[in-house]
Amino acid sequence: MSLPKVSRGRQGFTLIELLVVIAIIAILIALLVPAVQKVREAAARTQSINNLKNCGLAIHSFHDANKRFPFNGVTGAVTVQGTTYQPTATSNNFASGSGFFQILSFMDQAPIFNNPTAGNTTAIPALMCNGRARAGVATTGPVTDFAFNLWINNATNNVAPASNAQDARRGIVGITDGASNTIFCGHRRMTPANYGTAVNTQSDNIFRGGFQTTGIGGTINQRDNTAYTTSLNANGNGGDWGSPFPQGSLMVLGDGTVRMFAYNITGTGAAGPPALQPFLTPNLNDTATVPD
Repeated sequence: MSLPKVSRGRQGFTLIELLVVIAIIAILIALLVPAVQKVREAAARTQSINNLKNCGLAIHSFHDANKRFPFNGVTGAVTVQGTTYQPTATSNNFASGSGFFQILSFMDQAPIFNNPTAGNTTAIPALMCNGRARAGVATTGPVTDFAFNLWINNATNNVAPASNAQDARRGIVGITDGASNTIFCGHRRMTPANYGTAVNTQSDNIFRGGFQTTGIGGTINQRDNTAYTTSLNANGNGGDWGSPFPQGSLMVLGDGTVRMFAYNITGTGAAGPPALQPFLTPNLNDTATVPD
């Protein structure tokens, strides 16, 4: 009597089946990677918005304490109404260093404000953009991915800010165009090649004030890229607003809101860069509608 045959199960995939599985996995990964990148970009953008809001609040706290807005400093010492402004930050001195140094004590960074020398190796995350993942400390101190609007406290008023423009000591009542129409600070443009470098390129340390170091009076240009050949000074510091985000550059306005300004923003103005000028000058009667 013959026993019935027992069929054996398959021992594995054929080559064609294996290739199909690999192809499916590759397609799923290709679909997943852009989604992950968008999530990371959105998270970095949200963090930058929060950081800029904190800067805006600190600027107003500075105003409450000093009855004027911060001044981004000078490249050489000048005296205004009996106050001597120093280009390099000195301990507990609101008339030295950059505007970012001056607001440190209102950003829970009083130890660095009181002793800048000891803060030479301390990064300040609230002044950085996560979208760049850049080193927060240069060879001489903490750096920032943001820049002050030099028009806010420029004594030359309707003339583009110069490197040694003096403090106008402008307060909130001096912003006749309206705080909600005036940029206080925002993203500056820089070269991606410098994202990971701890050198003073395209974003000087916050212990030094002056034009085109931690302050900008120029145009919004474009997204960070490698073709960075314009608006540079001898030190490699860029003079344009810009950001790592494809949509535009984030700016905090005088009312504390943060808005995205597109790279192709249009506008008119009698002085300064025509596209962004209505949002930079505080008292030219050139108000414009901020982007949604």
